[in-house]
Amino acid sequence: MKDDDSLLYVHELFPSFQGEGAYCGVPQLFIRLSGCNLACSYCDTPQARERTGTAWVSDWEGERPGIENPVRASELAEVAVTLWKAEMHSVSLTGGEPLLQAEALSALLPLLRERGMPVYLETNGTLYGAVEKLLPWLDFIAMDIKLPSFSGGVDHGDEHLLFLRAARAKELFLKMVVDDTTMPEEISRLCRRLGGEAADLTLVLQPAWRDVGAGLKPRHAWDLMLAAAPFFAAVRVMPQAHKAWGIR
Repeated sequence: MKDDDSLLYVHELFPSFQGEGAYCGVPQLFIRLSGCNLACSYCDTPQARERTGTAWVSDWEGERPGIENPVRASELAEVAVTLWKAEMHSVSLTGGEPLLQAEALSALLPLLRERGMPVYLETNGTLYGAVEKLLPWLDFIAMDIKLPSFSGGVDHGDEHLLFLRAARAKELFLKMVVDDTTMPEEISRLCRRLGGEAADLTLVLQPAWRDVGAGLKPRHAWDLMLAAAPFFAAVRVMPQAHKAWGIR
């Protein structure tokens, strides 16, 4: 690996509680990377799509001095050590889309694991070739399933299927953002294509967060759950807890 391949563009580092999915409520250290290959209409961190000159850093006491981008994997690991607590569940790699920087992550992740930090990947589930490179250092994967209605009409079903096949060796669960405009038929069509690759997994239906709260009425959530249930071992409806709490 060339030295430049270990350089990462980071948006922010901070400790908090996981607010989404099957591990909602666990304390984590979040490393949010810059850049994304998608532009979902519900994105709640659009600022992370762009690379910036400085990454914001904070701890439980407040803001710390930032770090300059791009940052070497070894330097980022040392910053992570200063924020890490033994009571934390894992390091959440989020974005943006972390897998856009897979080459540099292949330098960072072994350093985190060597320091006793399990790795939790949050991904849009489209970059299946990239995730294969990182599997030896991943412990948990939270994979999004993107509905075309939220992705500018783009169908990512084939990419999701290939990603599932690549990622099944790890502890994996799925998330799908929905709202009151989501049709059960759209969920059925996409989930049917995932076939047996998803049959033993948990899917979390996540209401899109609006200014007034979760954009999904309970009655419609029931209809969407019924549409997804035949294709998964379990389906849960869970709003973003960190949004309701007002934390990062």
